[in-house]
Amino acid sequence: MTDPLTESDEGKRVVSADGELLGEVAKVDQGVAHLEPEEDYDAIKSYLDWESDEDEGYTFQETAVEEVTDEKVVLKAGGEA
Repeated sequence: MTDPLTESDEGKRVVSADGELLGEVAKVDQGVAHLEPEEDYDAIKSYLDWESDEDEGYTFQETAVEEVTDEKVVLKAGGEA
């Protein structure tokens, strides 16, 4: 990805490389996106290799992003968070 994540990306859907909905961008802070996940936390944690509990929140760096469109943020295959 060449463009940094910005506040304009807040509210966009976050999807895996294969199109699975993971959640929504709740906030962007200096290239780190805070994700409001879908209900299936285990699938999200597995995809992004997260170890945090759901109460701690989920984040990913812009280096994990393959593409940003007007409607969604697509993460790289393999969950390079």
